[in-house]
Parts: sequence; structure tokens; C-alpha cells
Amino acid sequence: MQNRFIDEQEAQPTAWFASGGYQKVISEVRPRLAEMMGANATDVVFLDDASSGLNAVLRSLPWQPRDVLLLTTAAYAVLPNTGAWLKRRYNIQIVQVEVSFPASGPESFLDPLEQTLRQLPRPCRLRLAVFDHVSSYPPAILPVSRLAKMVKAWFPDALVLLDGAHALGQVPIELGQLEQAGVDAYVTDGHKWLMAPKGSGALWASRSVQDILEPAIISSDNSPETTFQKRFDYIGTRDYSSWCAMGAALDFRRMLGGEVRLQRYTSELAKWAGQMMAEAFGTETVVPVSICSKFIESEISLTDPACAGFIAEGLIQNYSMLVISFGLHTNSSTDA
Repeated sequence: MQNRFIDEQEAQPTAWFASGGYQKVISEVRPRLAEMMGANATDVVFLDDASSGLNAVLRSLPWQPRDVLLLTTAAYAVLPNTGAWLKRRYNIQIVQVEVSFPASGPESFLDPLEQTLRQLPRPCRLRLAVFDHVSSYPPAILPVSRLAKMVKAWFPDALVLLDGAHALGQVPIELGQLEQAGVDAYVTDGHKWLMAPKGSGALWASRSVQDILEPAIISSDNSPETTFQKRFDYIGTRDYSSWCAMGAALDFRRMLGGEVRLQRYTSELAKWAGQMMAEAFGTETVVPVSICSKFIESEISLTDPACAGFIAEGLIQNYSMLVISFGLHTNSSTDA
């Protein structure tokens, strides 16, 4: 389906970039994607990936010196990297919530957050708190509603951003409920669990913050009065076929039985595999299966860390299987 859109784009580029071209296609895809995310279509825009959405939010905020950006030690690298850029540019403070693994459940995330919020100096300008919906290394479903409520209880003016890069197609997303809990913005990828093409993603933003958000690329059509969706829908003369093809991914998933059936099957399969591997290695899963979905990690004890690289290389060369190894973050060390 993506190739069909590319052919149409190259055959009639002028028509494709006019209102009846790709913009008509994404206007039909958007409400379907929003429904899957439990959101209003008017609050959803397309992205190339979650990283571009994280940058759009973090770099759009009116940072002031000594403002605080709150992250967790489980955050994907794009967040501390962007945070470091913000620190150099605006002299902000970055505070990390120390999350340790193996985790025992939701309290493994809630308790460190409460401790960190309690220890922040007063007065404190906590500008933004960012949490994974489903973390990457190691994978876990975070109690995001409870985390957002806790931040708002301590700092009502702080904004809460969720990184849902691994959520869309893996776990249910209910942005209406998350907004009530205090979430202000949410980014996600389409090329991971949704099975859409690379270069597809989405940003949801509550209406209270939409006016301040700008895409990573400010285009020729982005004048000061441009609306939220129009700012993001056109970011220059480029290939928008990945956004258009997200509709085909939704069609494919419906053909396979729909979200409930797909997510239940793949989640049960992953949990079985994780427990089977843990038993085989005589270890345990890094987080309880109760807070895992399709994404699960088992511990393996190695006397030489270099062995992990040999194992990964052998699996990808012989079985086309990608395995990512990493040290666990514990209370005593960040490189356990």
C-alpha cells in the first residue's frame, strides 16, 4: 500500500501535495488512529517517529534557567540526550528518578517517584515530567496514570509527557483517561508494534498545550496563526506515504482479528517465552509478567560481559533474531 502512495506522489506531485492528495488520505486515517488511542481526532497529529515528537514537546516549552526536567533512569536515550541539550541551551536542571531492576511491581516506579518529588527543593519550578508508557531496557508497563496523578498532586503546574513509543499496538491506550489523570502530551511510534512503515508515528496533546507546540521542522506554511494540526501536517516537500499507509496497518490488524485478540495472543506468548527462558537459565524475568506485555526480558548470568555480544551476534547471523543485552540498574550501581 505504501508503494501505491509513492507511485501516486511521483506521478502527480502537484496534485499529491494539494488538499486532495496526501492530506485527504491522512484525514481519513487520523480518526481511526485516534479511536485506537482513545482520543479525539482533533487532538492527534502525525509524526515520523516518537523521537521527533519528544523533541517537538521538549524544545517547544518556554524553559527558564533552573527549571526542572524530571526523567527516570529507565528512560530511552533520546530523553537524556535532549535534556542535556536543553541544559546547555537554557541552564535547566535534570532530575532523575532512580528506578531499580529487577522490579517487583508498580511500586518499583511509584515509590522512587514519590521520594524524588518529596526531596525536590522548595520553591521548585518543575516544568516537565516524562515517563515511558512501556519502557525499553528493560521492558515494563509503567503505572502511568498513577505516576501522572502523583506529579500533579505535588506540582499542579508541571506538565506530564508520556513516551509511548512501544505502546501503540502492544497495550491498550486510553488517552481520555490519561488526560483526566494529568497527562498533557503523548507520543508513539507506528513502525514498532502497530506494524506500520518506518517513518510513522503520532502525537496527542491536550488542548491546553497545543498552542505552544511546534514540530521539529517549521515549514513555509507554518505562520504564527497556523492551527495545531496544520503545523504538523505539512513539514516541507517530503515523503508522507508512511503516514498514509498507517491505515493499511490498521486494516491488516483488523483482518487478523482486531486489537483485543492480537494483544491477548501476543502477550500470552511473550509471557510464556519469558518464563520458559528464565527457568532454563535458572534465573527470573526482569519484571513480573503482570506488568509485561509482548516485550519481556529474562536475566542471564555471564562471567564475561563480552559473551553477551557473541550470543547476540550468533543469534542474528544464524536465526535472524535480534537480542539486546544490557546491565541492570540497581540501587548500588548504574552499571550492574
